[in-house]
Amino acid sequence: MARAGARDAASLRRELAAGRTAPVYLLFGEEAFLKEEAAARIRRAALGEGGADASPWSVTALEGGSTTLAEILDAARTLPMLSPRRLVLVKEAEKIREADADPLREYLKDPSSTTCLVFIAGAGRPDFRRAVFRALQEGAAAVEFPVLKGASVSKWIRERVRGRDAEIDPEALALLEAHLGSDLFRIDQELAKVLDFLSPCRKITPEALGEVLGTAAAGSIFELAERVGAGEQAEAVRLLRGILAEGEEPARLVFLIARQVRILILGKSLVRQGHQGKDLAQALGVPPYPSILEKVQRLISRFPESAGPPSMRRILEADRAIKGGVGKGPAILERLVLDLTALVKRPGGREGAPA
Repeated sequence: MARAGARDAASLRRELAAGRTAPVYLLFGEEAFLKEEAAARIRRAALGEGGADASPWSVTALEGGSTTLAEILDAARTLPMLSPRRLVLVKEAEKIREADADPLREYLKDPSSTTCLVFIAGAGRPDFRRAVFRALQEGAAAVEFPVLKGASVSKWIRERVRGRDAEIDPEALALLEAHLGSDLFRIDQELAKVLDFLSPCRKITPEALGEVLGTAAAGSIFELAERVGAGEQAEAVRLLRGILAEGEEPARLVFLIARQVRILILGKSLVRQGHQGKDLAQALGVPPYPSILEKVQRLISRFPESAGPPSMRRILEADRAIKGGVGKGPAILERLVLDLTALVKRPGGREGAPA
């Protein structure tokens, strides 16, 4: 959730599209990709569509850890050369050391009309107890970029694809998110690559993603997690061996299996509370498409509630073993798949009962 008084990324896009540019911005939050993209949008809005190729006299880039506040404000007050406006970018703004923010407050009261001053904080959240950041929070256009989670990632992917005049198959969207999580930089790269691969076709399919992600078995990764959650032991082991033969990392597979089991555990509780349809999809963070919803609801109904805790324990043990180098990853994974599918199929899902 955005900090009180802060804009969000969507509000910023609308303002810039409408031609409204603030004289001073503070961009902060954990999502680096969206921050960098916002800075590029501000640059174009301030300097025109050719902003990326603007004269070096029009752009001044500074580092918060090696620049004083006085130098930053001097740069902001400098008149532009060879262009009507100039842009001053202050990266790693959280490293600005000054405790006295009075000069900044004075500037914010009467900012230069020919400069757009942009403070960009790094991965850590700025300390808004510090005078400099209190001043920016109060007098600048502050925009927060939190890490996207759940349904927000799916929504972002769909918007990104539409922005490229393309469409994405629901299964391909779920596969992309399951394979790359919330790494927006990687997701954007893979979208660009798959559309280049498909050109002139503009529909992204699971098969095309499999080619671009570097493994013919990519489409089976999501299916593996589903087979495990359904307790289909023989098919899950067959899929696992095929995916490992294609060079997939064991640690990533553990992550995907854990993600699927968490969805089933949470889904069991939500269904019991009366959630269904799009409401259930939103709560679980899965794409709200009928084909995916039907499959998820079917898997939830087949998953024994008592299998949840022992399944997560087995997953945690396997994850620690793989990351700690205790044994070979493929063998650990196959043992995990055998254990999990047995727990799902076993009456009552009790750990330690005879198979």
